[in-house]
Amino acid sequence: MKLKWLMPIVLLAVVASACGNPGPGNSGPTTGTGQTEEQPPADVKEKQTIQVFYTDDQLLELTPRDAEIEFSNEQEKIEAALRALQQNSADNEISLWEHAIFNSVTIKDGDVTVDLSLPEEARLGAPGELLALEAIQNTVFQFDEVKTLDLLLDGQAVESLMGHEELEHPFKKSNGEEK
Repeated sequence: MKLKWLMPIVLLAVVASACGNPGPGNSGPTTGTGQTEEQPPADVKEKQTIQVFYTDDQLLELTPRDAEIEFSNEQEKIEAALRALQQNSADNEISLWEHAIFNSVTIKDGDVTVDLSLPEEARLGAPGELLALEAIQNTVFQFDEVKTLDLLLDGQAVESLMGHEELEHPFKKSNGEEK
């Protein structure tokens, strides 16, 4: 008779102990020696507040706004800055790069190359193209490590992105100042 009560109690104890959190010795893979391997640290992301340049709906002037980016190396920093440049500001200012597609970004010895595509909705008139070029240069040249910026359209060094303003190949930072 006592065995009838003992069996459910033992079963309950086994089930309850199996539902708990695993102990610290049970987390992570083990090596052949029985020691737990240390997990490599996740990429540590650095945060930086940068200036991103927008325009008004009349395309009259550029306005700088602060944006926070996260990155773990120089290339990610430039890519994050370009993504920030594509976002419209909270103050109803317009990104001139919102519809552009940044295909690739490379940086080597301070020389940044951006290969981009411009769908029809990304193409602007002469004032818009001029402001867009100023906005991307101001955004990228704010980083000390950047010396030049070369913009390629679908992998090609073209004379103009949108048919109005002549491109330099590459644009050069002027005396450490924003261009």
